[in-house]
Amino acid sequence: MPTTSRVAIKASILYLIVGAVLGALLFINRWVPLGPAIPVLKLTHVPFLVVGWLTQLIVGVSWWLFPPLKLGLAPGAPRPRHGQEQRGSEPLFWLSVALLNVGVLLRGLGLPLYAWTQARLFLALSGLSGLILLAAAIAFVANVWGRVRALGREA
Repeated sequence: MPTTSRVAIKASILYLIVGAVLGALLFINRWVPLGPAIPVLKLTHVPFLVVGWLTQLIVGVSWWLFPPLKLGLAPGAPRPRHGQEQRGSEPLFWLSVALLNVGVLLRGLGLPLYAWTQARLFLALSGLSGLILLAAAIAFVANVWGRVRALGREA
């Protein structure tokens, strides 16, 4: 498994752990009131699990397992120095993962902080997170688009 995928998958596991702890707090708060701040954590719980864990896990595994680019696969073509070159642009992958994590953190922390403080800055940062997540998606799709094809086809 390439380093890129390992980092993305390990980060997704961290989001799973944090999301599970938040879910446990929300669940316990149903029977044992832990304070008025706890219900607001649902605004963090959902993005951390859906985007932070699940989406990042999908990104890491798909980067690893999608078919390679045609680079070096044609007869007589020079072989790439290592398999990573057949996955696409590694810097673009890191950019997409960085944008994904920044977007998740801004979304997951911005709304609860706004609910607790009423500071409009946190609401604006939460809104900005949507644009950052869109940029992450565009960067990742642009990077793997050439790898989405049927195996063994010559065209």
